[in-house]
Amino acid sequence: MTELTYPETWQGVAKSIRALSDKNILFVTGAVKSGTTWTQLWLDRHPEIACRGEGNYFNLFAGALQSLCNGHNAHNQTELTAKSSKLPPYPAISLAHIQYLLRETVLGTMAVYAGDDTVRVVAEKTPVTIASLRTVALVIPEASFLHVVRDGRDVVVSTWHHNLRIGGDAYREQHPTPGSFIEEMAQIWVRHQTPAITFRAERPEAIRQIHYEDMLDDPLPILTGVFDWLGVDSDPAVAWACLKESSFETLADGRAPGQDDPGSFFRKGTAGQWRTEFTPAEEARFWDIAGEVMEAQGYTREGRTRR
Repeated sequence: MTELTYPETWQGVAKSIRALSDKNILFVTGAVKSGTTWTQLWLDRHPEIACRGEGNYFNLFAGALQSLCNGHNAHNQTELTAKSSKLPPYPAISLAHIQYLLRETVLGTMAVYAGDDTVRVVAEKTPVTIASLRTVALVIPEASFLHVVRDGRDVVVSTWHHNLRIGGDAYREQHPTPGSFIEEMAQIWVRHQTPAITFRAERPEAIRQIHYEDMLDDPLPILTGVFDWLGVDSDPAVAWACLKESSFETLADGRAPGQDDPGSFFRKGTAGQWRTEFTPAEEARFWDIAGEVMEAQGYTREGRTRR
């Protein structure tokens, strides 16, 4: 993991952004609880990649920045109107200005952990960036995207357990079982896959898609393929080292995949949990909502198929 190096002046920030022109910019995306954190960690273990999360640039900061600028513009216009209709208006902060400020903020903060010349890829993981792909591509057109897909039914199950860990009995009262919020989560899952499907059709060279289930079954080809795509060392020995340092056992303090710890963010590390946590009617309801997108992303009613 690279160190955080903060410039002391705005000139230093500008210089650090210029230095990023020699590196590849990558955003890791996916639906929640799809393996994006695991992906962030094995990427960051590569000696030529620096990956951190979560910047929340496009789901939180971008909207707050636009609201701030719009409010500023409205304040100036109100003051001008109150003075005289004969005074010329002051220039507004335009959408182009906002996009420029967003770009410089994103790149400036990513540059803080960009490391030295040995780092060739600087990556940021915020799963829901997937919902803003067009905005990211407009503001940072040189960026690439690594999209992590997981069976949406397991996303429901894993998210329910995650929320239960945080919310406790109050959350269980609202959602007593994973099946109790299938409709909400199925719709969210679809919203987080549809932009990836569209973007892959439009700019296939800029986005690569990997599947959580494939990483569990046979991770080495996944990692070497991603590393080769990113233009960094894709030697299997390097990939194995990245896997070892980010394995479930390492992250879960020695537990093997399948050993459940409800109190851990890294709870179980397996696929297909929906089979025991959903009733047949609940699974059918999920498929009614998300089945078309599930098939487009490589899943059938039985599970992952396109490998």
